[in-house]
This record gives sequence, C-alpha cells and structure tokens, in this order.
Amino acid sequence: MTIPVPVRSAGVFLAGAIICFVGPPLAMGVFAADGVPAVLVAVAAAELVSAAALIAWWLRRHGLTRRSLGLTSRHWRRDMLIAAATVPPRLLLEFGVLMPAAGGEANPEIQEILRMSAAGPAALAATLFLGIVGGGIAEELYFRGFLLGAIPQRSARPQVTLWVAAVVSVVLFGLLHLPASALDALSITVAGLVYTGLFLATRRLTAPMVAHALWNAAALGTVLVSYG
Repeated sequence: MTIPVPVRSAGVFLAGAIICFVGPPLAMGVFAADGVPAVLVAVAAAELVSAAALIAWWLRRHGLTRRSLGLTSRHWRRDMLIAAATVPPRLLLEFGVLMPAAGGEANPEIQEILRMSAAGPAALAATLFLGIVGGGIAEELYFRGFLLGAIPQRSARPQVTLWVAAVVSVVLFGLLHLPASALDALSITVAGLVYTGLFLATRRLTAPMVAHALWNAAALGTVLVSYG
C-alpha cells in the first residue's frame, strides 16, 4: 500500500518538529544549564542545522527549490517595515497586559532572562543568539517556510492544504513552546498568528523572520529595562 504524499509529508513535518526543536534542548540539557553560553549557542545551531538539513532533503525529494519556502529578496524593504510595525503593539499587549497579569517579575520567563543577565554579558548574548537564530531563523524556516510554503505545493488541493497548514502552524508552534498557563498560551498564540499572518500576506519569509527576531530582541530588552 502506497502512502499518499500529503500523509507522508505531514509525518515528516511532525517528526521533524520534534527532532529539530525538542531534541536539541533536551539532549544538551539547556533546561538545567542556566547561564552557560556555549549550551545556548549549541542549541540554536543544532535547531537551525537540523531543520535546514531536513527541509533540503525534502525539497530535493520532491523536485522543489528554496524559492518554494518563500526565501527571496523581493520587496525585502517593505517586508522588513511591515515586520517592524508588528513589534510595538505586541510589546504593549505583552508588557502592558499579559505579563503583569501573569505575575510580572515573578513570572518564570522573566526570571529566566534575569538569571541570564546576572550570569554576565556572554550568557545574555547567547540568549539573544538563541532567540534570533533558533527562533527568528530556524523556527520561521520550518513552521512558515516549510509548512506553509513548500508542503502545500505537493498537494492536489494546495489552497485547502495551505489553510489547514496555517492552523497547524499556529497550534503546534504554541504547543512546542510549552506554555505554563492560559496567559502564556495566549501570548504564544498571538505570536503564531502574527508570524503566520505575515507569511500568508507576503508569501515570503522575510517578514515573519524579521518580526520574530525583532520581537525576541525587543522582549529581552524590555525585560531588562522594566525588571532588571
């Protein structure tokens, strides 16, 4: 019995999400290695390399190129401006509403960033590196470029597959970030909706990648200014 292409692709995507974005943090003990810059850098590199390798293998297998992921320099200035425009309202929502309601300085995510800051500049830089490379590049390449850009092109009903994939992108992206509360879940859902919406609007990776990287950097800076 031959397994249909969409089913095989869905299986590859789900397995890859676990291998690329759950495996490295667990294997390298990042959760028990606060303040160790090399571990954070290694996690980011492992996520990017493993995601890129899996995607490259899948593209070759299906005769597609990197352009199917939305990797193009077209309209990059406009896409970057659109991406930057998403950050201020999210900061207002996150740090004006959600974070205070989730405990403010006592929130575990705030405490983790403060621990990194206390560990020194190298640990803080490694945290930023993880947010930009592991988050802004690797996660967007996988959850938007691969899932929303490439996979629907191998479907007999690409538009239906695209919208199903958009829902999966938001839901799975949220689940893999392991939200600890309803407010955390709301926060990561908003993030997923923003990045998915940017990709659907532009059909390019520039906007979601820049928005994700800028958000991680801006959130880190806001925590340090507000609570540091």
